[in-house]
Amino acid sequence: MLRVKIGVVEDEMIIAATIISTLKKLKYSVAEPASNYAAALEMIENEQPHLLLLDINLGGQKDGIDVAEYVRANYNLPIIFLTANSDITTLQRAKLVKPNAYLLKPFTKDDLFASIEIAISNYYENYNEGSKKENLLIRTGYDYVSLKIRDIVFIESNDNYVSVQLISGKPFVTRSTLSEMLKKLPENDFTRINRSVIINHSFIKKIETDQVVVADTKFAITSKQKLELVEKMEPPRSPEGGS
Repeated sequence: MLRVKIGVVEDEMIIAATIISTLKKLKYSVAEPASNYAAALEMIENEQPHLLLLDINLGGQKDGIDVAEYVRANYNLPIIFLTANSDITTLQRAKLVKPNAYLLKPFTKDDLFASIEIAISNYYENYNEGSKKENLLIRTGYDYVSLKIRDIVFIESNDNYVSVQLISGKPFVTRSTLSEMLKKLPENDFTRINRSVIINHSFIKKIETDQVVVADTKFAITSKQKLELVEKMEPPRSPEGGS
């Protein structure tokens, strides 16, 4: 399990204390806060946060954008800029370091929570873009867990939640939809066989007329999805005249 640790870089002590209190109420772990460039770099090195809440204006020669530039060059973690200044010049300069979110002060507890969750989800989803996805990061309770995709047997929906069943027999429940989950999985290895279930082809034992046996579980399958599944699993044909 991974409890997300947030690093806060804010030069106004009262605001920093308020942010930290809010983060703790939201059940995040919080690193030792920093108030300037040098302290921010030291905190990142020592505390190794999973995400930075970074005030742009730090009251020194080097500001939050300088911190972000250093982070982008040396670390892999998402950044959320915090600022009361929304002028075009600041926005344009901030955009160059490609923050994962931009939160204007004052912001609410809900604003902060939404920004953090979206930043984490998008960052780690895009991190493996362009390469074979090997892990799936999901939130369960107050923690995140990284699951090996090859160990997922099936995913079953229940209202606004899904249960991810692993080969170990241990299910993980997260708030999501099947459509959202399917986007995060290799399409050649997983198929949605009906309104409620996604299966991993590797664990298919038998495909019958109107059902499929996955590991030791039987699921109903529609005719359309059965055709799609069979086509996916058929080996590619050799071109005519090939050896």
